[in-house]
Parts: sequence; C-alpha cells; structure tokens
Amino acid sequence: MNQKDVVITLDGPAGSGKSSVAKKLAEHLGLLHADSGAMYRTFTLALMQRLGPGETPEDFGNQVKAAAISPESLHVEVKIDADRQSNLISGLDQMDLIRSPEVTARIKYIADRLEFREAVNRLLSKMKGVVADGRDMGSVVFPDAPFKFYLEASVEMRAERRLKELQAKGWNEDIEALRESIRKRDEEDQNRQFGALRRTDDMILIDTTHINLDGVLRRILNSLQIQF
Repeated sequence: MNQKDVVITLDGPAGSGKSSVAKKLAEHLGLLHADSGAMYRTFTLALMQRLGPGETPEDFGNQVKAAAISPESLHVEVKIDADRQSNLISGLDQMDLIRSPEVTARIKYIADRLEFREAVNRLLSKMKGVVADGRDMGSVVFPDAPFKFYLEASVEMRAERRLKELQAKGWNEDIEALRESIRKRDEEDQNRQFGALRRTDDMILIDTTHINLDGVLRRILNSLQIQF
C-alpha cells in the first residue's frame, strides 16, 4: 500500500479528542490531517456572515432553512499548503473565528442539511494520504478505509477539555452548561437523518477518558504497525 494514498479515519462524539489525535497522528506519519469539523464550521460562519447570527441559534437555523442558500455561493474553500488544511471564506483564513462558542452553537443547523454534508464530503473525497476525523468518516465518507478508529470519553471529561480550549482562546463558559450542551449534541448527532454518529463493526474502540493525547497516539500506532 502506498502511504501517500492511505486513509485513516477517527470517528467519535464531540470532545473525545478526535481532532487533536488526528493532527498528531498525521504529523507522525507524514500524512494530511483532514478536519471535517472545521469545514462544517467554516460553512456555518459563512452563513452567519451572510444572514447574521440570529437572536438565538434556533432563529439562525430558521433563517438558513428559509434562505435556501447553496454551499457553492458561500465561496468556501479548503486549501492544502505544506500539509496544513486552511479553511477560507472569500480567500480569507477563518481558523480562529470558526472555533467561537457562537459558531459551535449553530453548526448543527448546517451539519444536519444534506446539501452541506454533500459539499463537505466532496471536499474530503478528493483527499488522499489523510487522517480524517469527524462523526461519519469511517461509516459514510470513507467506508472502505483500511484503518478505522472510534474515540469516546465521558461527558464530564469532554466538558472539562472544552472548557480549557475556550479559556485558552479567551472565552469562558459555565461547566454545567457545557456538560448539558455536550449531552444534547450527542443525542442530536446519534439521531441525525444524514451522517449520524455510529460505530461500525470494523472500527477499533479507544476510550480516551483517562488517557492523555500521547497515550491515545501510542495505542493507535501500536495497532497500525501490524499492517501499516
């Protein structure tokens, strides 16, 4: 198998460590980290800039549904430069803004829409030599990927990790509000009409609750070295 053509998928719920592990794994193996969540976030931010954020996330969702804006009209691009994924709107990198709590609260209204799932899947399907993380990478986007992993962690640990991420960026949230948000998002992700979160039989399960990033990375590499 040509390493530059290989696809490794990491699926799991929000806050399970998928993105951080995928980034480190890709660096270690000399592959590209394909961040599907960042793509959905970029489309969400583009729609917020086009329509406004709405008074509430639900209001934003209603605006998106009524406007029926096509993904192609939002000028969202994903560029690969020096093995780094950049997420652009009209040519401008949006990496910092897409991680805001406001975008996080609204992303579900984009990720639930078939036209945006198809748009993101088209962007991803063009990539080879990648570690791809998300909620349906191994089940829908790359069903034939030879190496699939499923990461999970307790709600409490995922909320703590999210709080630290936000604080590092200068944002703050109530920890209980974060826990409730994660519980709600888990339920929504598992019951989506398109691209629902699910673990398939060929995914290797890793519980990251009590394992740090390097520990998870070692477990994946130990599994890969048998075949990779």
